[in-house]
Amino acid sequence: MKRFILSIAAALMLFGFSAGAALAQEILIANGTGFTIQSLGLADSNAKGDAQDLLGNDTLANGEGLKININGSPKGWELIAVDNEGNQVNWQNLDLTGVKKITLRGDGSADLQ
Repeated sequence: MKRFILSIAAALMLFGFSAGAALAQEILIANGTGFTIQSLGLADSNAKGDAQDLLGNDTLANGEGLKININGSPKGWELIAVDNEGNQVNWQNLDLTGVKKITLRGDGSADLQ
């Protein structure tokens, strides 16, 4: 009986770890905007709260990339990029299902791969 209970507990732990891993996703954000991004915000429209600043004190030059991790639903994400003059470009309602790379464009479009 003790062996049976330990087997069930182990199976539940493995299920829990695999279910949690399925919710985490690593994505490369590539800057193809033509300008240096001074601030890059990420917001989950499914959750309450402000956009998370991904760069802190860093910048993301045109042609550079940044790896991020998202958790939760892959649908309904928003990216907000601000240049050194305060101009802002938004990419709204992004469906990141299966996406490994996002290339941001200065016209507000994005290539999702």
